[in-house]
Amino acid sequence: MFQSILIGILPCKEEFWPIIKEKASEEEDVSIRWRSFAEIEDEGTATLVVSAVSDADPNSVIKLLHRELASAFPEENIETEMWATAPAPIDLKPKDGYQLCKDKDEKEWQDWTSHTLKEFGIIVQEGILSQKQVHEIRSLVDQAIDEVENLLRTHRPEIEIGKDSFLFKEIASRNLQRFDLRLDSIASDFVTKCVMENPTVKGILTRSLGNYDDIDFDVSAVYSKPGACVQGWHADGDHQKGGKFAGWSNDGWKNELSDPFAICLFIPLIDLNESVGFTQFWPKSHWTKDLAGFGPIAVLTNTTFDAMGKAGDAIFYDYRLMHRGMPNTSELMRPVLQVVVKKKWYVEEANYGEESIVTSKE
Repeated sequence: MFQSILIGILPCKEEFWPIIKEKASEEEDVSIRWRSFAEIEDEGTATLVVSAVSDADPNSVIKLLHRELASAFPEENIETEMWATAPAPIDLKPKDGYQLCKDKDEKEWQDWTSHTLKEFGIIVQEGILSQKQVHEIRSLVDQAIDEVENLLRTHRPEIEIGKDSFLFKEIASRNLQRFDLRLDSIASDFVTKCVMENPTVKGILTRSLGNYDDIDFDVSAVYSKPGACVQGWHADGDHQKGGKFAGWSNDGWKNELSDPFAICLFIPLIDLNESVGFTQFWPKSHWTKDLAGFGPIAVLTNTTFDAMGKAGDAIFYDYRLMHRGMPNTSELMRPVLQVVVKKKWYVEEANYGEESIVTSKE
């Protein structure tokens, strides 16, 4: 069975990589395809981590790798160690990091946005909202938060806001001090005017999702209060029935992967940093559903992307992309405007409850 095999090598030397690709490409007539490498700090020690795809026994691959490197570099004390295996391709972070933001004035910007969003599942565009617009929507969000939390205290006094999990039509909370508040009734006009009709946003969305006549959007505020803990790794939307995964080839994301059915925009309403927190993404994890549960590998191999933008910037990500909210260790609330732009046939059913805070009996 095909799997990804991640191996750590000491000493950490980039010149090992060409030898690995040339000499360790087959074990007992079973092909080994080496995909990527990265230099990673592991407990203070620089380690060369290499990623392969094969249906060979992982232990045999490690032995082959050690044998070939020891033969090619007899002066080195080669050490090899299994880091992880996974049921889907895992590409390590490029040497120069993830290049997920590009100035709109640069040539070929439109092609870059659609290409990068399809391959990595995420792009960043700065200054989608002006500071005046940020202030306007922030006022709406703050008012909506006050109103919904007052409703909870009045009609659901048994719920300890910030500690208990709950799912209502209006708002959901699954983690400590982390909330998702629907804003469709009060913010749709603002989003239509200031987000959806923004030329940059429109250019990105039409190239990824198609004509505006075929899409609509949901809008909410995702807010984390001081003390919010780290989320578990998750994707907001599942791969759809009948959809195709990227497969095992290097360009499968281009030739096989189904186009997105939804793109989510995160627009922070305050500047994000390590203290107030941010959203951490796993680029390329939208290629398949088989990486569910393997989020710790992204952290182990430093293949994550920390989306720390300024107020008014926008993070566009494929609804299938794995991510997690990071802790809020500050004394400030972290509000983010969330706009889920989707094909009209897709209806979000998993993230909220069916019951309202105020029941019809009251």
